[in-house]
Amino acid sequence: MVQKRCFFHVSGFDPYDAAAQYRRFVREVARFAVTWNVEARVSALDDNGAADGHWTVATRAPGWQVLTSFELLDWSDIVRAELKRPAGRLLWEGMATLADLVGTGTAWRYFGANWRYGMFFLVPFLNVVLFAAVAIVAGGWIAAAASALVSDPPGVVAGAAAATLVFMALMRWPGERWRVVQGLADWVFARDYMLGRHPAMEARIEAFTARIVDCARRADADEIVVAGHSLGATVAVDALARAFGRDPALSRHGPKLCLLTIGATIPKLALHPKGGWLRDKACRLAAEPSLAWAEYQARDDVISFHKFDPVKLARVTDRVEPGGPVVRRVQIHQMLSAPTLRRFRFNYMRLHYQFVMANELRTAYDYFMLMCGAAPFARTIKLPNGPADLYAADGSLRSAVAGGLT
Repeated sequence: MVQKRCFFHVSGFDPYDAAAQYRRFVREVARFAVTWNVEARVSALDDNGAADGHWTVATRAPGWQVLTSFELLDWSDIVRAELKRPAGRLLWEGMATLADLVGTGTAWRYFGANWRYGMFFLVPFLNVVLFAAVAIVAGGWIAAAASALVSDPPGVVAGAAAATLVFMALMRWPGERWRVVQGLADWVFARDYMLGRHPAMEARIEAFTARIVDCARRADADEIVVAGHSLGATVAVDALARAFGRDPALSRHGPKLCLLTIGATIPKLALHPKGGWLRDKACRLAAEPSLAWAEYQARDDVISFHKFDPVKLARVTDRVEPGGPVVRRVQIHQMLSAPTLRRFRFNYMRLHYQFVMANELRTAYDYFMLMCGAAPFARTIKLPNGPADLYAADGSLRSAVAGGLT
């Protein structure tokens, strides 16, 4: 039975800093406590004047209590810097990224892996093409109207200026609402990261690796979980593989090491010909017998690779046998009440974030129970109904389970 856990979390390509994530965490923990009938108390945010956030959450129910140290492996400042790239540069590099993905065949591999993700990949680029087409039509109309009043050169200039203004306006609205800039910046960053062209991110991952290694060597927790959401799953794999590179016996002389990848986009880079380093690191972790790795996937999450093995890069259903990550398919509609699901049914971003939010219903996957529950991570991920098989209505561990954990 776990009494103390260290939980590292790596977010995806999100601009939200530690303070914003802490506020969401506190809100979601309250919902988690109601769903599972447990007591949960979150400490104050301790950022030590740095970008990374740290806090603890103490949970208890009849027969068990757990203290979880939550550490945010924060790179939101890098994301915010990416979002501030000059618009012209971002568009140019975005189109270069699109050409690379199409030219190398990676785009077609996305569709072969999961057609929903393939469509998601195209969305920001299609939006840019749509905005450009509308701008060109508007510019042509202005040019024709101006040419009827004055000579042709001023009319052409007026049309070009109008097209530029219309395009810029569309990028702001509805572009910001549709997250077009964030989508382009995400792809540009991912390509730079894959090609080793982002020294700031390289340094940050080295810092993440050092924190994981230090935590393991302190040996003051029962288990350590490194969780990565969305693109953060790739960062988590990268950092944890580096940690094992520094100390191959890292999980054999200290706390049990665990890896949780959720809403993950590891194949986003691994399917690219230049993504061999990521494929190698994923294989290294999959072959590590001392590591428990679970990947949870959901059909309703289009920003991930549903039914696709992040190591073998092949179609797969559930897999719990040894020799790789435990791949579990879960249903988001089983996590939320009917009214909540109706409200967010077509909000693909909200469904994507459900993997790091509290559930309203007990089901096979629960982010906070994997973080705050008394059952070991490796035991929870292999049960058919996960935490729903482990915890009784009053929050206690079921007697048969509790006897097997002592």
